[in-house]
Amino acid sequence: MNSDAVELGIIARGPVRLFTRRDYRQVKQWLVPVGARLGRGGLPATSLVQAIVAAVKEFSPDLVHTWGTESFWGLLPARGLLTYPSLLEMQGLKKAIGDVFYGGLSLVQTLRCIGPKELIKRHTLYHQRREFRLWETQECQIIRGHQMITVQSPWMAGQVRAINPTARLFKTDLALRKEFEASPEWQPQGRKVVFSISAYPSPFKGLHVAIRAIDVLNNRYPGVRLRVAGPFQREGLRQEGYVRWINSIVREAGLQDRVEWLGSLPGPDVVREMLSADALLVPTFIESYCVAMAEGMLIGTPIVASFTGGTAYLGRDEETCLFFPPGDAVMCAYQLERALSDQKLAMRLSRRGRAVAATRHNLNQIVQRQVQIYREALEPAS
Repeated sequence: MNSDAVELGIIARGPVRLFTRRDYRQVKQWLVPVGARLGRGGLPATSLVQAIVAAVKEFSPDLVHTWGTESFWGLLPARGLLTYPSLLEMQGLKKAIGDVFYGGLSLVQTLRCIGPKELIKRHTLYHQRREFRLWETQECQIIRGHQMITVQSPWMAGQVRAINPTARLFKTDLALRKEFEASPEWQPQGRKVVFSISAYPSPFKGLHVAIRAIDVLNNRYPGVRLRVAGPFQREGLRQEGYVRWINSIVREAGLQDRVEWLGSLPGPDVVREMLSADALLVPTFIESYCVAMAEGMLIGTPIVASFTGGTAYLGRDEETCLFFPPGDAVMCAYQLERALSDQKLAMRLSRRGRAVAATRHNLNQIVQRQVQIYREALEPAS
């Protein structure tokens, strides 16, 4: 949605080899190479930092709006390289993810997640978790270096307050993709199909919990199927060890005809999956917000979700979703069975969830709130 109140300039990673100016319609835009490596201090090469600083100076913004602490962008204002008023938008927290990265896996199970890819690259789950934890210093520096921070859930507000007690916090919600806004309302399917989606083949997303829950549920609710969207199944040496282990527990449980791998899906296909499923399963161990759950609520798909920071904000147990403790596959199976077998419950969750999501993700209100945040951020401190 266009807003005449804001002139927008963007610097982001993109498919370029060198720092490049590439405007999009009325938006001034610069692209940083996707493969730009970060040094020990968390910043890319000095020449690239200088090019970014020069581009920002050329644009001469009233306000710098930085998205996320997961990369180096927020270090530029935090270290005084950009001297404009700066607003930090929180997304994920690598330190918090590192705390639950293994998703409850035992030592033996994490060792079973070491496959040919991990051996060749010497990059196991241990190394992946270590990378999350090593970024903690930069992440905290970014948060401490901003006095204006936008959060999207009480959980994130609490995390930020623990690091920077004096920051001025702004609350906002996310606009969702147009295909989800335009989707027809979910209707009961009766197909015993559970849909789950994740962008990461990592234990903290809880895919193994979903598989175990389907195994438990299949023993007393035969015919149930799990359809999984995301970049999980790869060929040969490209396959992650965690997914290799997932495939092994699927075989050991005899669930080959109960679990279907859909690959990465564009938005319209995700909408179709949510409309044709009997329940959306969100088995993650940590979420700062959870866009997949927000999109499912907007469509009206009955949701079974782990009770974490972001999901706890989006849903209300027994009203707009059914919660279970993170990692508890038995309780997950129980909640799924309720959603699949009780049509009245499913319809109540669907209608209430859709009503809440329609209000929360109203695009006009979100745009107005964003402009209001910009104006408040530019007001002199009282």
